[in-house]
Amino acid sequence: MPTIYKSGAFLQQCFSVHPRSLSFKMLTLPDKIGIACVNCNFRHRLTVTSISRIIGDAEAFEEGDAESLKSCVTQHKEDLHVTEVSVEQDFVQFRCRLCKTGFQVNIVMYETYQP
Repeated sequence: MPTIYKSGAFLQQCFSVHPRSLSFKMLTLPDKIGIACVNCNFRHRLTVTSISRIIGDAEAFEEGDAESLKSCVTQHKEDLHVTEVSVEQDFVQFRCRLCKTGFQVNIVMYETYQP
């Protein structure tokens, strides 16, 4: 059984050092998201409290944002990329290159491990 680190510092480190190595791996509604780092072989599991769609510089809090993210993950997961990580404010942002939609997820727990 791998050691699980319950800190956002590992995700922040991966994003700071090699942001293009982070890829969206899984979404389990209502509250789990998985991110993999191919450079350091870390797996980041996030427990989220909310999912918001981002339009321009403002967040649009609308019903169905989780379903919009789920649809994007189902249809073209490889186009979803991490665009911002804020451990201080407990959120991670994603952007889909194909549908040009941004998402912000608010995090309640970070878990990192190496398989």
